[in-house]
Amino acid sequence: MIQVHNLYKSYGLGKLSLKVLRAIDLVVDKGEYVAIMGPSGSGKSTLMNILGCLDRPTKGKYYLKGLDVSKMKEPELAQIRNRTIGFIFQQFQLISFMSAKKNVELPLIYSDKPAKEIHRRAISSLERVGLANYLNHKPFELSGGQQQRVAIARALVNNPELLLADEPTGSLDTASGQVVLDLFDELHREGKTIIMITHDFEIAKRAERQVYIRDGRILTKEGFVR
Repeated sequence: MIQVHNLYKSYGLGKLSLKVLRAIDLVVDKGEYVAIMGPSGSGKSTLMNILGCLDRPTKGKYYLKGLDVSKMKEPELAQIRNRTIGFIFQQFQLISFMSAKKNVELPLIYSDKPAKEIHRRAISSLERVGLANYLNHKPFELSGGQQQRVAIARALVNNPELLLADEPTGSLDTASGQVVLDLFDELHREGKTIIMITHDFEIAKRAERQVYIRDGRILTKEGFVR
């Protein structure tokens, strides 16, 4: 599913350059559930943005399903984001004045699907996360856990092959977080590829593999990969 080779990311600050990622090598197989762990400022969110085609590497290669996305132009990347990747964020990123169903329909708006099919898929996706009775509720009428499940329904509505979750339980209480993690477990059993960023080791243990990143480098038991 994912192959990253010798990837670097830097940001220019005047005459200075801030190196955020250094010599990253990473392979994620189809159907894997991987947790990326690291302290604040380690580069894990930057890596997630690159994996999600929201940002580009400064140097190195990123292959998604065998395609070199590191060289693609924005229209091509937008298509990949919409068709292949589902995003789940810590702060939910829901539109406050839209109902749960309308929020879930958003990824389908620019598709060629008829309105009836868009409505059907949004409802089905909300049913999938246990929110069949909350279709017309706006975000402020929902708990944090329910809002995150709406966000997950939105991520799933296009049936993406890859789910990227950035601290998906970071804004939730323990019980609500457990519901979300149980849903991830279920999606993994169904064959979804999931990459989750977390700083919590107990949450990371839910994944089948943990990747540790510090100071922009991936670590192994022996130390830096490179």
